[in-house]
Amino acid sequence: MSTVILLIVAVLLPTAAGLALLSGFRVLRWAGERRCHVPAPESVNRLAADLRRLRAELEATETRADLPAKELKLRALRLAYLDTLAAACRRLEVSPLPSDGRIPQSEIYRVEAALRQRGLEVR
Repeated sequence: MSTVILLIVAVLLPTAAGLALLSGFRVLRWAGERRCHVPAPESVNRLAADLRRLRAELEATETRADLPAKELKLRALRLAYLDTLAAACRRLEVSPLPSDGRIPQSEIYRVEAALRQRGLEVR
């Protein structure tokens, strides 16, 4: 090899090694932060407020006739309500809603009554 190429390699090799080392440390730190980050559970008061708000929005949307894309909004509100209801069940150790597709209204009433017995008013 020519001396010019060897000189270029001698200058660039430590720089490349330093960048690789710094990148490795950054990746390890990023992976450690990502692995250790556990979100704090929502407070019971926040869950109750979310449930009441979603329930009121759901009932208001069901009774409106002039709403564009009403079915889509109703579906989104129902899913948000059921998701929040499931979070409340996990938080208060109530037997959860079944996760198989469509949930009957009687099952939702059962869960709401069980949450009410535990002190969480949904309506």
